[in-house]
Amino acid sequence: MPTDAAPVKVKRGNMKQATDAQSSTQTIWVLAIAIVAGLCVYVPSLSTPFIFDDLTSIPDNPHIHSLWPIDRAMSAPPNTTVSGRPVVCLSLAVNYAMNGLDVRGYHLFNLVVHLVATLVLYGIVRCTLLRPVFNHRFDSSAGWLAVAVATLWMIHPLQTETVTYVIQRTELLVGLFYFLTLYCCIRGWESPRPMRWFVMAAVSCALGMGSKEVCVTAPVVVLLYDRAFVSSSIRGALRRHGGLYVALAATWAIFVVLVASGQRSETVGFGHGIGPLDYLRTQANVLVWYLRLSLWPAPLSIVYDDWPVARTWSDCLGAGLAI
Repeated sequence: MPTDAAPVKVKRGNMKQATDAQSSTQTIWVLAIAIVAGLCVYVPSLSTPFIFDDLTSIPDNPHIHSLWPIDRAMSAPPNTTVSGRPVVCLSLAVNYAMNGLDVRGYHLFNLVVHLVATLVLYGIVRCTLLRPVFNHRFDSSAGWLAVAVATLWMIHPLQTETVTYVIQRTELLVGLFYFLTLYCCIRGWESPRPMRWFVMAAVSCALGMGSKEVCVTAPVVVLLYDRAFVSSSIRGALRRHGGLYVALAATWAIFVVLVASGQRSETVGFGHGIGPLDYLRTQANVLVWYLRLSLWPAPLSIVYDDWPVARTWSDCLGAGLAI
């Protein structure tokens, strides 16, 4: 049927912008629902009392009673869970300044840190799926997939102890700063003005070192991510982003100083008839156990008093090979 009406032409750029806007709006709503889910899971635990290492690190810790002098607020009595972890110590002092020993304030702080870490993890996954290496394969689904990953991580039963056992904010804070270190690096690699992102990455890494020792691996993980998703080789990554890696490696000095201070030398457990090699061998079995719990989180326990110590290499052969 003849017609004088000209065909309507729609620019691809406008269509893409509209699609992106719609996808972003949907993702925000789904992310909000995910956060609500996290609140539903963890809010019932806000009144859980101080237990175990909470007692020596909070009620029996006079260092948290004042924010000044700050060096005292960032320290703790020797051989407690927070000894040699100044960032965690300071967070406890802030909690005490706000609401004394009301346990709900400490739990609420933990929950907020966990939710913020969830948002950062969402950003890491989404930015990764949008990397050029995937050739636009996930452009339309990156937000949804990132929400799914972050939500699963947030409400996974294996997180129960980390969020609800107050003094495990050592894990919460190091996890948040670990995520932030990687996220800031990713954003810096995407930005035409990356310096501010790289500075924030170095600061986050330093704060992570002051939260728990496991952050020592963060610079290495950033380098491996760079090799996998940004640069063509390890050498290329170091050449292109040398300044970043110098800054990240510099934070190892914090780790060395805090560990060398020996403030937690008795908390490892060597005084209970377990030597360093026994510890190493036993850890192999423990790592495999926790990997299994990440896939099927049952049974969960906060204490493993009956865990067998691996006294010989044959006791950890299977787990060692698996790792």
